[in-house]
Amino acid sequence: MLEEIKTFKKTLEHTESLIQKMMETKEFRTPGHAFVVLRATMKALRDRIGPGEALHLGGQLTALLRGYYYEGFDLRNLTGPKVKSKGADEFFEQVRVYLGAYEFMDLQTVVPIALNVLLDGIDQGEADQVIHQLPKELQELRTH
Repeated sequence: MLEEIKTFKKTLEHTESLIQKMMETKEFRTPGHAFVVLRATMKALRDRIGPGEALHLGGQLTALLRGYYYEGFDLRNLTGPKVKSKGADEFFEQVRVYLGAYEFMDLQTVVPIALNVLLDGIDQGEADQVIHQLPKELQELRTH
């Protein structure tokens, strides 16, 4: 039981670390705002990289984030097509759908922050695979 508690603490600490990195940019009013942008960005990204790669990315996330990431994901259709996206505007619109009541945020500013924090927090080989699945315009949101 003690080991399970340590695992829970570790996933919470890592998730808090990602939120803190987002907060350091001074672009978010609260940690809650940073979290909802991270969650919405993860889901929009998941919808664009195809089911197989989405599963690989999900495996890189903390248990806490993985739960939010897979929420609403149809695992029965693993061979189905990914959402076709021609560019950043469509991606931002999909993020906006997942944001719900938080749509007041400047997505062109906050989504690249969330995307980079998310991808910096996983294995860089996996991050590269995810980025290469995206259209060029979305690839350019990735900074190092």
